[in-house]
Amino acid sequence: MHEIEEDTVPATEQARATFGPPRTVSRKPRVDVALAEAIDIARTALADFADEAEIGDHIGVVVDDERVVTHRFASKVRGYGGWEFFTTLARAPRSKVITVCESGMLPGENSILAPEWVPWMDRASEEERIRLDAIAAGEDPAKALEEAGYGQEDEAEAVDESGAEPKPQTEDDSEKNKQARRAAKRRRAKQKAARQKKNKKSGDKSKGAEASKN
Repeated sequence: MHEIEEDTVPATEQARATFGPPRTVSRKPRVDVALAEAIDIARTALADFADEAEIGDHIGVVVDDERVVTHRFASKVRGYGGWEFFTTLARAPRSKVITVCESGMLPGENSILAPEWVPWMDRASEEERIRLDAIAAGEDPAKALEEAGYGQEDEAEAVDESGAEPKPQTEDDSEKNKQARRAAKRRRAKQKAARQKKNKKSGDKSKGAEASKN
């Protein structure tokens, strides 16, 4: 009968995990010759989204990692001056099959870029912000602007442009304006009464027609 050997390692000597930052590879990755020479494969991969005439000369190749490189081509696309096409290639260890990882366009050092986006609140004037804040609060925007002093500036600008101050209203002018407002109010009241009377007549006619049918 075979004897079972007992574990001679003391129970106190247990494996312990080591903590600390991960090790970084300080050695620079080597240039993979097969990937660096696969310029045609990299250019063909760009044909999926770009015309052949838009792809310029081969600029160079960058080693990203072990058996991973990125080829760069000049861009001839209108509106994208200074941009570059790129294709990243890779292959598995001891394999001759080259795989296309990704391809696209990136801005170069002298590329034409859109201006930096500025939020609307930084672009809008103080007057515009006051007006929209008053509308959002359910207030009168004209009154809010007048309280902020913008209405007075507009009147002053109008005086400067005309070269003469506006004529003050006389008592006769103010009385005429009051009479005009009263007359307009009476006209609106008459029109409203006429509409109500017309609607009432049409309603009575419809009721009479329904009663006759029944």
